[in-house]
Amino acid sequence: MNELEFCLKLKIDAAALAMWIEQGWLVPDTTELEQQFREADVARGQLILVMTRDMDMGVNEEGVDLVMELVDQLHSLRRTMQDLMAANDQQDEETQFKIFHSVDRHG
Repeated sequence: MNELEFCLKLKIDAAALAMWIEQGWLVPDTTELEQQFREADVARGQLILVMTRDMDMGVNEEGVDLVMELVDQLHSLRRTMQDLMAANDQQDEETQFKIFHSVDRHG
């Protein structure tokens, strides 16, 4: 979706979107003509709104920076775990058992 569609979907103005991009909270795909946003960007935007607009949360910019960094780390760890599981699945049964048993002892 383009910038206008993104703003309408989240009910934010272009200035807020520009600030989120400047802060690095959103990193849209950029072409020569426009910026394109994915559903993952919408989810990040919704999280930003909850943190900043919710009276109970009232998270400031530094807090949003920290939370978004933690979210990115979590997604990166999830991708790494998926890669490790796929690599383990390609091993013979004995090796898979050894890996599983080793992880099970440490968990």
